[in-house]
Amino acid sequence: MDWPPLQEQLAGLIIPFWMMYYSAGYLLRNMYKTYIQERNFPTHSNFSQIKDTSFSEFWAWLTAPVASQEPPSGSALLIPGIIAQARGVVLDIGPGSGAQVEFFKNLPAVKKIYGAEPSTGLHSALRERIAEAGLTDKYHVLPCPAEKKAILLNLAKAGVNTQSEQLFDTVICVRVLCSVPKQEAAARELYSMLKPGGQLLIVEHVIYHFFGWPFFLGGCEMNRNTKATLEKIGDWESIDIKTSFGWSVLPWLNGRLVKKR
Repeated sequence: MDWPPLQEQLAGLIIPFWMMYYSAGYLLRNMYKTYIQERNFPTHSNFSQIKDTSFSEFWAWLTAPVASQEPPSGSALLIPGIIAQARGVVLDIGPGSGAQVEFFKNLPAVKKIYGAEPSTGLHSALRERIAEAGLTDKYHVLPCPAEKKAILLNLAKAGVNTQSEQLFDTVICVRVLCSVPKQEAAARELYSMLKPGGQLLIVEHVIYHFFGWPFFLGGCEMNRNTKATLEKIGDWESIDIKTSFGWSVLPWLNGRLVKKR
């Protein structure tokens, strides 16, 4: 494994703590507003809502477009090449505020894209990114989690024939399999919605643990063995998964799995 310059190694160590620090700031601000300023009594329900809202606000801020001459770094280097392999009807899991939407712009092999995003607080920013990319007629937002039942229900509402559950030529997971509840079950459902010969494209971080990370980062769990999970959930024709930035506290998996025809 090649090690980068010391400065990059140190930055890699600091980034997770930096993200938790800023995410905690959004959480504390919304707790103060709800419980102190508005004088609401704390309940499990309103605290869950505060966490969801806080993470949505933090993620929208973190992934907001910026005018910068700095070249992309980290996982941002991996995403364009993975998305460039998309084709046919695409299911984009957890697009968030749409940070990767622009990479779908010039892909003639892609016919339709359905983005399943459960955090409705991110939908406004997501739709703005879709419009900016000129994909309004091609990219459709589904207000649901990465669950087959919810996805099929929302597709049916959008006028899609869901009689066959094998609907997608491509399923894309970018920075989402760390946080979906019951990862293996969710991955099996995504596999079941792929057509024979369909592909699962991934950019996911894996196997590292920081105290407090899931709490502040929308349920993200860094200690999941995502590679092993994906390899066992279906009958794959081919698996091509690489590990990048293995030296850092955020190692990344990126690659392609093709469902057996």
